[in-house]
Amino acid sequence: MTTILFLVGSLRADSLNARLARVAANELPEGHEATYFDLGALPFYSGDLEGERTPDIVAEFRDALRRADGVFFTTPEYNDALPGRVKNALDWASRPLRLRHALVGKPMNAAVATISPTNETRSLNDLKRIWGNCGGVTVAGFDFVLENAPAKFLDHDGVETLEPQSLATLRFALANLERLIEHQAGQVLEAHGDAFVEQLT
Repeated sequence: MTTILFLVGSLRADSLNARLARVAANELPEGHEATYFDLGALPFYSGDLEGERTPDIVAEFRDALRRADGVFFTTPEYNDALPGRVKNALDWASRPLRLRHALVGKPMNAAVATISPTNETRSLNDLKRIWGNCGGVTVAGFDFVLENAPAKFLDHDGVETLEPQSLATLRFALANLERLIEHQAGQVLEAHGDAFVEQLT
């Protein structure tokens, strides 16, 4: 069973990006399981809360990342940048040791749902850059922005989905993440981390 962890960058329970995450989870192929974690439950990052003082909810988040074979983010763009909620989650996930934390080698892809009629890729660029800086692996290019999102959601027999063209693009984004997982793209980064730690000991 392949596990995909869905993370939403908006705090609103029924935000466009939360809805997009649910549609994406419903599109996972057979043999895949969707899991979720509420990033709003995380406190603001502080080094004073590391080690023995690490909050239980932070440990749960890191465990959820480690258990997942891949991560799929849906996030808005605030002020032409990544929401603070997402950056805070990445700060927690990338501790305590840079080369052995929960993001190292972890495959990730992301999408943005926006009310804007024009492309908004800046939050995606921020997210993928920081994820890569932390040792994770991301889908290069092929960014998916669901523009004019309120008009793109449809009801199909009581289940929310997307209009056909947008749904095809979402499926492509999920398939790109699946290829990262299948080809074990993160193992090289994990090996680099292990080699570095070994060199230090």
